[in-house]
Amino acid sequence: MTAVTDLVSRSGDLKQELLKFAQRPRFAKALRTALRRVGDDPAEGEGTVINALDFFILQHRLADGLTVVDHFVAARPDLPERERQMLLDWRDVVEGLFEVQRRDGEALLLVNLIDELIYRVHSNVGTAVFAQMPRRSFVITRLVPVGPEWLLSGSQSILPSSARHEVARVAAQLASERPALVFRNPEKLRRGWELQRQDRARFIEFFGADLVVLPGPQLAERMQAYWRHCIHQITADPSYPAKAGAWAGVSPAAPDLDLPPGLAGSKTVGVIYDEVEGLNFYADFGQVAEAFANPEIVTKQPAYRRKVQSYLRDDSVSPLPLRRLAEQDPAKASRLFQLVLKRPTFSWQADGEALLRRRKRAFFDKPALPSVTPISGIISEHYRAAASDRAPQKTARASRRLARGKLLSKTRPG
Repeated sequence: MTAVTDLVSRSGDLKQELLKFAQRPRFAKALRTALRRVGDDPAEGEGTVINALDFFILQHRLADGLTVVDHFVAARPDLPERERQMLLDWRDVVEGLFEVQRRDGEALLLVNLIDELIYRVHSNVGTAVFAQMPRRSFVITRLVPVGPEWLLSGSQSILPSSARHEVARVAAQLASERPALVFRNPEKLRRGWELQRQDRARFIEFFGADLVVLPGPQLAERMQAYWRHCIHQITADPSYPAKAGAWAGVSPAAPDLDLPPGLAGSKTVGVIYDEVEGLNFYADFGQVAEAFANPEIVTKQPAYRRKVQSYLRDDSVSPLPLRRLAEQDPAKASRLFQLVLKRPTFSWQADGEALLRRRKRAFFDKPALPSVTPISGIISEHYRAAASDRAPQKTARASRRLARGKLLSKTRPG
């Protein structure tokens, strides 16, 4: 028995122990909260509830910042080190849409349609489950590490090869909504940063700087002009036809901008194309910039104080705009926050970074990823088809759409 086979064999029992541990009273309130939404919606289906429970146990951060599996491992000092490490590795879950490549002994080779990596996958309920996953079928599942290989986790949905068009559409949606799934592939990550650098250079060429302030009512028009500039630059490149590959013969079009009312209705919008954070939009940026330039205004006009405070409190606003404005004149930034925070000794140079880390913790806890996402082969098929026929595309959550579609079967190995 190989080391991986031994771990797979133990994983079933350990998973059951972990599930029982998660039902202890100490986790009851957090578990109810985590499952309330899917539990109240029968349309979600049993598989979605199973996956929500799997997420809660392996990935959900409790009030102390740890996961249930962290607590389980800490409570089990009797476990061999390799089993402890396997359990902790389970926090690194891969969610995705996979195409079945072939059987490989006791395992199954799956190609992730989003990150384009190949995963050698095991099941802790035996290899018979793989009979439901024929070559070229598609599997919607969660995978967790088992040594250098992978293990099915939660629930699986299997679709036939004839569902390729629908699968491509959902893969495109997931890649757009959750780019971190794409960037598990190191080559995709490298390419994403490269594309972002190129795109940022075009932004600076068009606007003259990486930070511009635009009137809200003109934002859509100006951004459409920028996209057209990008398309012209890309298609004018002599190497474009070769790079386009499957896109050859399809004329790219500027994307439709569905701007939130808060931007289009703002007097000013700050548009920043940062080297790391990419392209971002900030409503009422001009008002905040004026407060940084003239700090005393917050004592005379409370609306300016409230706007600076909203930039600090708003979870959707990164530290970027505050940091950029403060860097222009740290002394004025110090004075502004002395007034806004009512802290007479506040110094931006001494206290600014700590303030941002405290108020914007979520932005520091997650890794920086490119804002430009390279697409995989099957996703490019979807976009190429959409660009060719201009047919309207439906959007819906992958789990719901595929659950209503041509499922071959649903399994729940562990």
